[in-house]
Amino acid sequence: MKKERRIRLLIKLTFVFIIFAFIAFYSSAVFLTNEADEFINISLEERFGKTERKIYHHILRGDSLEKVSHFGVIKPLADLPDTNNYPVFSDTTIYDEDLDLERVYKKKTTIIEAGGKYYEITILRSIDDFMRLREDIFGSLIPAFILLAVSFVVFSYLLSGYYFRPFNKILELMKTYKVGQGAEVKSVNTSTLEFNKMQDLFHEMIYRIENDYKRLKEYTEHMAHEIQTPLAIIRNKTENLISDNSVMDKHSETVKIIYEETNHLSKLGTTLNLLTKIENNEFNNAVNVFTKPVIEKHISAVSEIVQLKSLSIETELNEKHFLFIDPILLDIIIKNLLNNALNYAANNEPVKIKTGKDEMIFSNSGEVLPLPEEKIFERFQRNGNSRNSLGLGLALVKKICDLNNLRISYQYLNSIHFFIVKDS
Repeated sequence: MKKERRIRLLIKLTFVFIIFAFIAFYSSAVFLTNEADEFINISLEERFGKTERKIYHHILRGDSLEKVSHFGVIKPLADLPDTNNYPVFSDTTIYDEDLDLERVYKKKTTIIEAGGKYYEITILRSIDDFMRLREDIFGSLIPAFILLAVSFVVFSYLLSGYYFRPFNKILELMKTYKVGQGAEVKSVNTSTLEFNKMQDLFHEMIYRIENDYKRLKEYTEHMAHEIQTPLAIIRNKTENLISDNSVMDKHSETVKIIYEETNHLSKLGTTLNLLTKIENNEFNNAVNVFTKPVIEKHISAVSEIVQLKSLSIETELNEKHFLFIDPILLDIIIKNLLNNALNYAANNEPVKIKTGKDEMIFSNSGEVLPLPEEKIFERFQRNGNSRNSLGLGLALVKKICDLNNLRISYQYLNSIHFFIVKDS
């Protein structure tokens, strides 16, 4: 699945502002350009009208057409043309020899009546200055918009670190908060209303979470403690029945099942309680622990079981190998992986333990597991041939690894099971 791209809030707001600023600038440019066009047309019409009146008065005074030719091209007409086709406006360019450039002119052709005669006059007026004004208006808005957009982006980037500092501090408090530690969460001083609301909500959530956690923890601990008492009584009474030969002669199978299931339930309660404590991060005294002495300690503890099962343990331990973890949790990892290897190892085959530069490997020969590899670390997944297994040992190991930045993996190669623990 493609990961959704995430954008910072300030960047989103900046882009929205730039888009609206662009719309505003473009609308302003269109408006000013239209206003400039209207101003140009009005100014030209006034100049054309003034020239037409001058020509009209000169003709009425009887001046020759050559005398007024500097005002424009004047052509006498024999008949009155169709006035619906006049006036005619057009743009034209004329080469200016003095300036050595093409100049733009507005041309107007119209009909006037003077002294009972009709004349077609064509007047030219330069519009270079007007066109430059129009282009300057539109052109100046583009760099102004670019300057404003760049300034806003830079300004937002530089100030985001300052204005968002309380927000980042609140996020850091959220990130480092751990349930059940009982430490008071500090308040971040900020005058921003939204940040204060978020902080108040965060504190309220912490208060509710801590209360819920405290009640759940008390309930779990009380249940784990109280259930051991009746189980101990059942186990004690069952042991009395086992010692009674008359009862065992008649009900040996039933008594053994009661005794085994009682022990199973007792271990199940203890393990689930331990798993809950691990998930609540109650074991947080992480230090660098060298694994070799810990492994050797656990091997010594199971030496009698190894002999009874006609197994052997082969080790290849690196004295420098260590893990950053709470020592109690490391004991749980090694104990469960070692017990798992001993429980499922084939007879007369060695269980191997190896530590390298950055990994710890437990391996044993055996048949392929009856469950998929991806489910091996789930709770209550176990080999159907084992009645004594709770199905929680590997789930316990996986949870510890996940909470301590360790990675555990499973492989089955050439009839050998491998459990590998590495630093993430």
